[in-house]
Amino acid sequence: MIVAALMTTTVLQLQLKTPNTYYVNQRAPLTPSPVQKLPPGAVKPTSWLKTQLDLQTKGFSGRLSEISRFLDPKDNAWMGTGDSQKAGWEEVPYWLRGQTALAYVTGDKKLIAEVKPWIESVLKSQQPDGWLGPVGNRDTKFGTPDLWPNCLMQAVLQTYYEATKDKRVLTAMNRYMEFLSNLPDEKLFDPRHYWHYHRVADQLASLVWLYNHTGDKALLPLADRFHKASSDWVGGIPNYHGVNFAQGFREPATYSLFSKNPEHWAATERDLKAMRDEFGQAPGGLYTADENARKGYTDPRQAVESCTVAEMMLSDELLFRYSGDPVWMDRLEEVAYNWLPATMTADLKCLRYLQSPNLAVSDAAPKSPGVENGGPMFLMDPNDHRCCQHNLGMAWPFFVENLWLATNENGLIAAAYAPCTVTARVGTGEFVTIEETGSYPFDDSVDFKIKTKGKVKFPLSLRIPSWADGYEVSVNGTVVADFTGRSGKPGFVTIHREWADGDQVKSKFGLPLNVVEWSHPQKGVSYMRGPLAFSLQIGEEFKQHSRPSGWNAVELFPTTAWNYASIPGAKIELERVPFGVTNSKKPSDKPNIFTENEVPVRLKTKMKRVPEWTLDMYGLVAPMQASPVKTSEPEETVTLIPMGAARLRMTVFPIAGEAGTGTVWTKPREARKPIPTTYSHRNWWDNENACSDGLLPSGPDDETIPRFTWWDHKGTEEWVAYTFDAERTFQKCRVWWFDDTGKGGCRPPKSWKVQVKTGGEWRDVEVMAKDGSTTTFRPVGGREIKLLVHLQEGFSAGILEWEVE
Repeated sequence: MIVAALMTTTVLQLQLKTPNTYYVNQRAPLTPSPVQKLPPGAVKPTSWLKTQLDLQTKGFSGRLSEISRFLDPKDNAWMGTGDSQKAGWEEVPYWLRGQTALAYVTGDKKLIAEVKPWIESVLKSQQPDGWLGPVGNRDTKFGTPDLWPNCLMQAVLQTYYEATKDKRVLTAMNRYMEFLSNLPDEKLFDPRHYWHYHRVADQLASLVWLYNHTGDKALLPLADRFHKASSDWVGGIPNYHGVNFAQGFREPATYSLFSKNPEHWAATERDLKAMRDEFGQAPGGLYTADENARKGYTDPRQAVESCTVAEMMLSDELLFRYSGDPVWMDRLEEVAYNWLPATMTADLKCLRYLQSPNLAVSDAAPKSPGVENGGPMFLMDPNDHRCCQHNLGMAWPFFVENLWLATNENGLIAAAYAPCTVTARVGTGEFVTIEETGSYPFDDSVDFKIKTKGKVKFPLSLRIPSWADGYEVSVNGTVVADFTGRSGKPGFVTIHREWADGDQVKSKFGLPLNVVEWSHPQKGVSYMRGPLAFSLQIGEEFKQHSRPSGWNAVELFPTTAWNYASIPGAKIELERVPFGVTNSKKPSDKPNIFTENEVPVRLKTKMKRVPEWTLDMYGLVAPMQASPVKTSEPEETVTLIPMGAARLRMTVFPIAGEAGTGTVWTKPREARKPIPTTYSHRNWWDNENACSDGLLPSGPDDETIPRFTWWDHKGTEEWVAYTFDAERTFQKCRVWWFDDTGKGGCRPPKSWKVQVKTGGEWRDVEVMAKDGSTTTFRPVGGREIKLLVHLQEGFSAGILEWEVE
């Protein structure tokens, strides 16, 4: 390493030196941090990042008030005096958290005008005892307050204060903390309110923020109470809900700022490692939890909820601000660049609830229990996916805010890399602007240009990612720091200098191309370069579904093969396309690089198809089987594009065996074409096609195949019916009833009978024999047959299969 004397230092961790004079530090007695957040708008996106913010402003998220029924201000609990209970839960604060950040990051006057009335109403809603927001969240059936929506709303107020310095926010938040202080222990984060119990970390984050801004030591005892009231994230993972984990795992680390106990910070790292070791054997920095992470469901076809993407990014950002540890910015870039873009269509006008590392179809068909959620979870639909629909809007604006931070000694740090400009106070109070350009993360360089009215002395720190295979930092063409080789750990280069207008800094990172092996549940490989994972480029057919709102939904189907195996040792070629130039060589002044047409880097390599690898009975990519895999297919040249640009994608590949050797894959179990089915009621989670898909259960509680239930109707009369294409003779039927005794609320019905529609009327069949769930009856002609059931009192019922002869 070359170090200019007294000019440049290279360290794994930023040093805790003189606190920043101009931005809010972590106050004693909290554990100090070497970095400080800049206000919204200090960092402005440029180039492709600006395109993403512009698209968000014009897309479903920026215009969600036109779409969502929860954001109608008329008679809205968040907008009113508190008497109305309409839309009083998480949707408004979810949306407002992202929309407020988007408004002030972009400086969009229309968006600022849109969010202000909501914030004013929240401030005006405060009660004499400090309660904020809808009274319905306070007066619940348990006799204890549901604090979760206010955890979110405090984050809204924080962004608003940072942008406006409206002191009413500090007063309101302080009074709300007094309300929490006055709650007895049994009413503080009552575990019966499921969401807030596992997400106490969000309330702790607001406590850190408020104390840092006010220094009011009366707030400090609340940290112990919040921690004790939380689910126990220190002793292991208490909850495997994907979003709960993304928020909750940082609770011990946040509490450690107060406790000073290193074991608490270690618990956060330990929980994250345990989750990723079991459920994160795929690239992108996340884990698969298609509502919950489920034991045994660890194949890369398992999915990630869009809310998880946004919340994990926020956790990474907060944990970096609390510690200055660069590993959190490495993790942030992985999630932001690989997962976030493809949660939405390229124009940001639709979103989907779930997405997978291996996803060959993104349609409206339900895929439960292949993924845990029922319903159209992979459909790109701006009108649905309620929580993600409102929550996803924070991801890009918060990412922009955290690209640059202030540091001790009145410096600045480029914490994560993307094209932008930052304007901030440094040194002895001078304002400096730094323009950041370059091709990272798609290529290996980041350039900085200093703009200042006169000479100004301050330390400028640049993060060195863990994946850098060597680096070189130069100032005005002179190398001030370099390193050859790969350390495997992130760190920083800090340049101590008197800067002048026009000074230029260039940072280059070696970005090695790696074929990464995953070992769980079956061996597979992925292609990585720097923070970017690469996915097979799959041809996409779009099918649009009209919606009354005018914001239409979209299904995506593959038009090219996806079932390939990696060939060990195959040559990998890197192809580059200049920024702002499409594949057709046409220039673009608004580059949208997370699209097949404008990605600035691609990989070419050889692979072999595995014909036995198909979609399975759920319509999902069938789970991978043991590698190496036997395939006699010829080698083909395939194209890989960044994972974030691939809405359909294969990102983890099995390994092809040599010369016809390897495991012979078994073709997956497939469902047959279902009979058209109607019903009196159906749980949205379930699928009526389960009645006739031909998949027979291993037992009455078999949860590995799709099911139909009348949940949550209990003790009622219900029905389900088949309609055949042509007249036929019915004489026998057998029903496999779903019974989850000991786990749930479904039991075989109290009674049931068969009806056939003849002469336009439903008529009972003439039963000849009935043996358990099989009924034989006198033959009768018709096209429609019905099961009429009476549910047991206090229980629902369901069907795993219904055969008709």
